[in-house]
Amino acid sequence: MEKIVLYTKSYSGDLERLKVSIESIKKHNKDNIPYYISVPAAELSLFQNQIDCTYVNLVTDEEIYTVPTQSWVTQQIVKSSFWKLGVCKNYVMLDSDSYFIRDFYITDFMYDDETPYTVMHEQKDLFQWTSKNKQLLGFDPYNGYVETRKPVMELLGRSGRVYDFGPGPIVWSCKVWESLEKNYLLPNSLTFSDLINSVASEFTWYGEYLMVSKEIDIIPVEPLFKFFHYGQQYVDYKQRGFVEDDFKQNYLGIVMQSNWGAPLKF
Repeated sequence: MEKIVLYTKSYSGDLERLKVSIESIKKHNKDNIPYYISVPAAELSLFQNQIDCTYVNLVTDEEIYTVPTQSWVTQQIVKSSFWKLGVCKNYVMLDSDSYFIRDFYITDFMYDDETPYTVMHEQKDLFQWTSKNKQLLGFDPYNGYVETRKPVMELLGRSGRVYDFGPGPIVWSCKVWESLEKNYLLPNSLTFSDLINSVASEFTWYGEYLMVSKEIDIIPVEPLFKFFHYGQQYVDYKQRGFVEDDFKQNYLGIVMQSNWGAPLKF
């Protein structure tokens, strides 16, 4: 069993972004961390013909968790169930729209041989930007941030500060997910599907359960990648003259979130 692997849940709509991500991993993966990609069974042959299967371990979503349809919610269920494959102790959960911009090593994700870093913060940088752009965005992202986190905190019995345990890429311990199933889901006759359908934020479920269970030591880190949540955020950085190299000091890579039609790279 591997100490740590990289993992991406993808589908045909993100294929071109995934190709960029794969090439960046090939270039910068200095410790040769094994890389797994899961896709819908119906699209397996497409990916087999389009990506380098000598470099990645390609599996189907259905090998991980059987979901009736592909959606934003069901992809969260598959991601949070990857540990069930039994191939690793920890995994770096990467989305297809993530790509590395500098070399990375196991030590970027693991505090020691047993303990992964936990992405954990309060999104202050993003909310400082959105506070000046509410009218442009048409909504206040902070409200949604609280609305998807407070219910999980209440269900698990935690009070205090509201944390963000994302955005991805993040490092998940299989031990934490397994403990959540054994000690929370099964005693309450729940499944991972029930969990995500009740509050669709797999980052929050993992982080909040870790906070109350303390299944592993919590070694917090800021986000690993620079994440562009909104098109205007990207435009602002471009207008201020930022280039890709400017992010290398603080980040391993960049996420160009696909839901606003972002270009493949910054």
